[in-house]
Amino acid sequence: MRIFTVAAAAVMVGAISWVLLPQTSPSVDPIVSGSIQRDAPQRFAVTNNAGQSACTAERGAPVSRRSREFSAPADCNTVWPGLASAKTWTENEDGTVILADASGEAVLMIVAGDGPGYEAIEPAEADIALRTAD
Repeated sequence: MRIFTVAAAAVMVGAISWVLLPQTSPSVDPIVSGSIQRDAPQRFAVTNNAGQSACTAERGAPVSRRSREFSAPADCNTVWPGLASAKTWTENEDGTVILADASGEAVLMIVAGDGPGYEAIEPAEADIALRTAD
């Protein structure tokens, strides 16, 4: 009988504390976070500072936790050879971004630049800048 009384008291204390203690609100505001459009494509003006050629490329929808679609028209090959074959934009933990072709081969490695865009760091001879176009 004593065990039953202790168990009943524990249940009662638990129920009372659940009712009387304040409930925590979610740490993320669902209205604000729901209004942010994360899957919107982002357009970039891509320039080759050495040859003064330019084109427009687009970072698209997510394909994994770190990767997004990437597309560049054929005229982007005048900016950098093979750039039009880049299909994925993969963000690494060290802040670098790999633009890779369909087989996973890196076309360019870029990093955030001094402003709203990116600059190529590999290959070393690539003097390429991607600036947000929208």
